[in-house]
Amino acid sequence: MNRFVFVSRLWIQPGTGVLAGMIVALLFGVSVVHGQSVDSLFAQARTIAFEDENYEKARAMAYRALDAAPNYHGIRVFVARTLAWEEQHDQARRELRYVLERDPDHYEALKAIIDVETWSDHPQDALTYANQAREHYPEDPYFMRKRASILQWMGQPDAAATQLNAVLASRPNDDEAREALQSLRQDQMHYTTTLAARRDAFQGSRTPWTFGAVSVGRSTSIGSITGRVRYAHRFSTSGLQFEVDAYPSLMSGLYAYVSGGVSASSIFPDYRFGASLYKSLPYSLTGEVGVRHLNFGGGNTFIYTGSLTKYWGNYMLRGASYVTPSSGGTSVSVGGTMRRYLGGARTYVELAGSAGTSAREAMFEEDVQRQSSWSVSAGGQMALNYRTLLRGSVGYDREEFPARVQKRVSVRLSVSYKF
Repeated sequence: MNRFVFVSRLWIQPGTGVLAGMIVALLFGVSVVHGQSVDSLFAQARTIAFEDENYEKARAMAYRALDAAPNYHGIRVFVARTLAWEEQHDQARRELRYVLERDPDHYEALKAIIDVETWSDHPQDALTYANQAREHYPEDPYFMRKRASILQWMGQPDAAATQLNAVLASRPNDDEAREALQSLRQDQMHYTTTLAARRDAFQGSRTPWTFGAVSVGRSTSIGSITGRVRYAHRFSTSGLQFEVDAYPSLMSGLYAYVSGGVSASSIFPDYRFGASLYKSLPYSLTGEVGVRHLNFGGGNTFIYTGSLTKYWGNYMLRGASYVTPSSGGTSVSVGGTMRRYLGGARTYVELAGSAGTSAREAMFEEDVQRQSSWSVSAGGQMALNYRTLLRGSVGYDREEFPARVQKRVSVRLSVSYKF
């Protein structure tokens, strides 16, 4: 009698199921734990981890499987991954070292331990394991890209670029390597120059207004700083304003905006100042509180602002409020922006609108004299290449002032270049 027929007959006898399972294990080399195969336990553990997100329960089931098959390395790597996801990096590291001591070229274990060392902020250890992976898999694009990322993290951009160029030499269509190389080049470019123009056309016989700006910014280790010169021609008068903006990082999840400007022209404020604090919040939210101050020949205006920004998939949603106290009462405006990103953070389309009495972008004295207003606009930004951004928008607004009602269409266009 062959062994398959023997087992089949034994399996159908009452009370012999467990015995049959043990015989199957002996005859066919399948490990069994309490009547379940190791593979079955592993499959259940994965389901519990990925669908229920109950990592502790998943590990308990995986360890039951490892008791029966301690050298089933795939299970141990899975356990290490769940530990790392819960930031238990030391325990994850021990499990992965157990695997690599017995199987130094285990592909998934090498991937996992590089991630663990990266997530626990150990760049040198991550590079050591990336080098080990390169020895066993010298042409593997995943490990080559990972090694380049680590080298960039360690402040070795030239070595990182060499590694990414090696990937592209053998795999010219590797989009991940190409995007990583572009990102690396952008990180090496610390300066940005921007040319901006705006044209306002009014309903009626009023002459259109013209605006322009030239700015140069530099990114630093603590944030960016930008110098700017603005030009305006309105009411047959031209003028310049000189500005400096900065976005210093204060600590993890907290940064600031600080801005100042001066002008000798009558159409601009004598000086202005602005400041905001931005804080990262749970649920992909960012909150802002701030103040803007403008001085027009001795008259001081303060505008208080607050906003909440939500990132949701490829969308950004932002709501903001503006409050301007004065002797005649307090003015309030609200505004909103919805942005849809297209294939990356540098290309998007957006819609915006606002309504109320307080100025949102107060640049001129009459901006703080309005009695009511509303506006809508549509625009977007696109990356022409890894250095150049093009941005434009078209907007319409209606504003009421003590002596007139103003309706206008505004067209804005700017181009930025990194170097």
